[in-house]
Amino acid sequence: MKQDKVFAKIHMRKLIYTLIFIISIFIVNICVCQAKIPIIRVGIFMNCNDVHLKSDKGFILKEEPSMNTLLTVEGNKEITVSVMSGDITVNNKTYPGIDKIRLTPNSGGLIKVRDKNYRGEIEIINNNSLLNIINIIEIEKYLYGVLKKEISPEWPEEVLKAQAIAARTFALSNIDKYADYGYDLCSTTNSQAYGGVNSEHQATNKAVNDTQGIIVAYEGEPINAVYHSDSGGYTENSEDVWGGYVPYLRSVQSEFELTVSPPNHQWSYVLTEEDILEKLTKNNYELKSVKDIVIGEKTDAGRVISVDLCDNNQQIITLKTNDFRLLVGPTMVRSSLFTIEKIGETIKIEENEGKDKNYNLEQLEQEITDKEKEMTVSSILREERDFSIQELISLLKRSQEQKELKTPVKKENIEINQQVNISYNISGKGSGHGVGLSQWGAYGMAEQGYKYEEILKYYYQGIDLIKIY
Repeated sequence: MKQDKVFAKIHMRKLIYTLIFIISIFIVNICVCQAKIPIIRVGIFMNCNDVHLKSDKGFILKEEPSMNTLLTVEGNKEITVSVMSGDITVNNKTYPGIDKIRLTPNSGGLIKVRDKNYRGEIEIINNNSLLNIINIIEIEKYLYGVLKKEISPEWPEEVLKAQAIAARTFALSNIDKYADYGYDLCSTTNSQAYGGVNSEHQATNKAVNDTQGIIVAYEGEPINAVYHSDSGGYTENSEDVWGGYVPYLRSVQSEFELTVSPPNHQWSYVLTEEDILEKLTKNNYELKSVKDIVIGEKTDAGRVISVDLCDNNQQIITLKTNDFRLLVGPTMVRSSLFTIEKIGETIKIEENEGKDKNYNLEQLEQEITDKEKEMTVSSILREERDFSIQELISLLKRSQEQKELKTPVKKENIEINQQVNISYNISGKGSGHGVGLSQWGAYGMAEQGYKYEEILKYYYQGIDLIKIY
């Protein structure tokens, strides 16, 4: 009897624990379901004089902030928005006092702006008589238009998932970057490259869907999930690139790139003195010459921290590496992991300053034919004939010329001028700023069987992956 009661108590306890577990899971699922997918505002075209728009399913044009309907437009019918006398104009109809309008497509249609299709809504802002075009869209659909522009859809699935999570996290952590301009992120690499529906791909869309709502977090907050193309062998500490210590952006060894052979893993670029002076002038740096370009400090990982440009008067301009890369061109100096070799080409110019500087023995000899060289004055005089006075004068003149030919022309007063052409061979490894996730490194890790969680935890130190919706 006692044994039966014990088993009954154990069974009841298990049942209670099971019910508690089921209820807790149910509550968590309700919370997750109730969490809304964030809406973000992406600046896609700035400072436009006018813009042409249409939608495949038509749209409603509304005034902001009242959201009163201004116009209903049928499918595939184009409108032109511009500014006239400071007011927004749609198809030559002016709307005084309205600085913002919003286009909402019907039935989930797409809006075409400048030959690119966009999901979500389009907002147009009158900014001092120029138009700013903003795409208002769910973050997951925004990521559809990001991934293919940031990474190849042909890469392994685990890399695409890691990239989707990094891009989602980056967007959320930088969501107020352009708040003063009326949007959250821009569509360029200053935020993340974004091309709307035209830049989507089935494989990258799947990676976004498979990781929906997952972000990289440090102490419960989304991280600034920066990423770059190729580490060149080592990623870099945040403070060595941007000057601020970030605990999860630590330098790690990354040799995974070598297994997949990135196209720009090793690179070189020759920069002439004229090139660098032109670039300095365009960027308002005052330097009359470039005698040398010298690498300053380096990080423990071997990346360049600063570069000194020296002129002939010992004047020096010191540039942070990122500023130097932007000055020369980030597609030329692809990373901060580089060396600089000075190359000088010396050209010698010889100059005769005497009266014969342009006339030497070889040139004189070429002016006399072979026959004339063979006939001396004495041989001519042995001819049995009478000579006129003019012929005798000519023979005397020839005699003098032949004496000059037998005496080598002296090259006196010769100056040697040196003209030096200076150039700089910049050789490096990797591509990008080198902080955070290395995309080619992630590719190499995936090829070796690593999962997206392992990839992210390798390049971002001390982080967790959490699902926020």
